Amino acid sequence: MLGRVWRLLIGPVLSTRRARHERLPVLLALPVFASDALSSSAYATEEMMLVLWSAGEEALRLAFPISLAVVALLFIVVFSYRQTVYAYPQGGGAFIVSRENLGEFWGVLAASALLVGYVLTVAVSIAAGVNAIISAFPAMLPYRVSLCILFIALMTLINLRGARESGLVFAPPTYGFVLTFAILILVGLSRGFAGDIQPAPYPPYGEGAQALGLLVILTAFARGCSALTGVEAISDGVPAFRSPESRNAALTLLLMAIILSGLVLGITYTASHFHVLPVKNENGEIVETLTSRLARTVLEGTPFEWFYYVVQVATTLILILAANTAYVDFPRLSSVLANARFAPRQLANLGDRLVFNNGIILLGLLSALLIVYFRGDTHALIPLYAVGVFIGFTLSQAGMARRFARVKPPRWRIGMAISSFGAFTTGLVLMTQLVANFRYGAWITLVSIGVLMFLLFKVHEHYMTLKGQLKPKPTPPRALRHKVVVLAPGVHQGVLQALDYARTLSHPDEIVALHVNLDPRPPAVYRRVLKRAKDEETELRLVTPAAEKMQQEWREFVPDIPLVILDSEHRSLIEPIGDYIDELLEREPIDQVTVIIPEFYPRKWWHHLLHNQSAWILRLALMKKPKVVVATVRYFLER
Repeated sequence: MLGRVWRLLIGPVLSTRRARHERLPVLLALPVFASDALSSSAYATEEMMLVLWSAGEEALRLAFPISLAVVALLFIVVFSYRQTVYAYPQGGGAFIVSRENLGEFWGVLAASALLVGYVLTVAVSIAAGVNAIISAFPAMLPYRVSLCILFIALMTLINLRGARESGLVFAPPTYGFVLTFAILILVGLSRGFAGDIQPAPYPPYGEGAQALGLLVILTAFARGCSALTGVEAISDGVPAFRSPESRNAALTLLLMAIILSGLVLGITYTASHFHVLPVKNENGEIVETLTSRLARTVLEGTPFEWFYYVVQVATTLILILAANTAYVDFPRLSSVLANARFAPRQLANLGDRLVFNNGIILLGLLSALLIVYFRGDTHALIPLYAVGVFIGFTLSQAGMARRFARVKPPRWRIGMAISSFGAFTTGLVLMTQLVANFRYGAWITLVSIGVLMFLLFKVHEHYMTLKGQLKPKPTPPRALRHKVVVLAPGVHQGVLQALDYARTLSHPDEIVALHVNLDPRPPAVYRRVLKRAKDEETELRLVTPAAEKMQQEWREFVPDIPLVILDSEHRSLIEPIGDYIDELLEREPIDQVTVIIPEFYPRKWWHHLLHNQSAWILRLALMKKPKVVVATVRYFLER
């Protein structure tokens, strides 16, 4: 039943041979990998102008020059990453580059920063998309967190269906967003130059206003750099591109940079020209985003006022679907870490639809927790956002510079100069991010990265220890001294079937059956006999009627295997069975004990609810014991 529902949700199983056919051409790869970066243009300008707004009109005039600096940084990063996708066609991004060229510590630092960044990508993108809905329909504000969780669940489901299907789903909204905002910017510029719209005075900031200073400018630049988040995604996912992988990935990077720079500069210039700012309510909360306010200003008084809702729908869709970049790269990077033995092996498992199911589900859960904790507030999340991304930028480019110096490919000096300049620039921006956003929450990102690094190294330590212990040693083969214990809750067909299996493993002399008497209290007449024996200081153990019946039936059906009845004073199965096995291992020179558990297996799913499921509880408890092997013999019940 559950399997059929799961299959209906994510689609039929795909053959591993189809993995190459699931790879993406440039036109589908752009929306899959670049939707995060492109969508950030919808909130990067707003975050930058909110900081400048606090210092008054003079500071707001710096919005466009700061956006030019952001775009310049964007192209520096993109040209450096184009070298990465050619040098590392197997993908892995900053983790592989940093680990191979700078060392294991720096590789794990880069991976931890990117993983934290991907979780924040989902949270910020979904929250910003919901804010776009609330801007058009303010009555939805009380349901912000619920809407965010709903969209995270939807994105998780879409990505579980596979890469090609997610590309087909995301292409129309991504290209629709670019076209919609291109139209909005062109209409705004034409109306502005024609004098149809007169800029309104900037509204006062309210409480918390401050003087224009270097820290304000640096903070505005740091917030504007959120437009660069997602740029590294293409270098992480090179194997997902159609052949030639590196060339298509590099082309996608360049197209993304051109489109993103046009959107950032267009939105910033138009908003600055018309003096457009976000709208706050009396509590200081943003109830209408900058892009929403810009669309109202540009389209007001025209026959195309309805286009405002097209803009909001396009913004909502691109922001929500922008989380897909993280859904593609978080599972892929997690699988790379798992194959390098830094993450649990389950994260490397390819699912039915040729995607990393476990990584996708883990990302959805973590981002949902983040949304709940921060109540879906984009402005509280963004200061945490760019720190991890710029750590990855800096380490990746520093690693590439080291690789050029080490490998010395053709024109290596030019490549090393580009990567070194990129590492230096993004390193300065990283320091700026830390200084400007530390008190606004950047410290949380640093702590999260540190904790994740610790966990990754502990996982790696475990796997390396396990590898050393499992390394084969040249020892001569020997026969194990073996004992078989069959758990017998009663005398029935399931137990008899388990005994037949036990006879195939060992001689009946090495087999013993265990029955646990959960109610060893004797009847009143027996209690009087026991009391008299105690008073006379003699040992006496009476068998209850239930235990006596069990012994009679056992002698009738299983005469060749001894039965041991254990009394459980605390109505527990695990305690007496565990104690018996421990005593057996101490008393006899045994190398291994096989415990056989008979288990009923109903034909209908709801029949499982009618049984106490003690078999799997016993299995979990006994598997922890050394020298113990647990086997389950299932008896399939007829319909």
